[in-house]
Amino acid sequence: MFFKTLHKTAWLTAGVLFLVLAVIGLLLPIIPQMPFFLAAIFCLVRCSPRFNAWLGRQRLYIRFHEWAEKKHWFERIRKHIPHRQK
Repeated sequence: MFFKTLHKTAWLTAGVLFLVLAVIGLLLPIIPQMPFFLAAIFCLVRCSPRFNAWLGRQRLYIRFHEWAEKKHWFERIRKHIPHRQK
């Protein structure tokens, strides 16, 4: 139980940190904001099932997911990612 709470807290902290960096990137033209937004979304999805469900209902995400499945984008990426050995 303690490790699960610690794990969620770590993902939440990382997500908020990346979100703050992304907002700073919006204000300063020197720092790119898009990688930080993507990293924040990744961390927050790992932290909260509720956020993950909300993101899955968004129209833009649904369109991207349908496009990626039609282009077989996920299968091409999975070929290059090694599988974990248990």
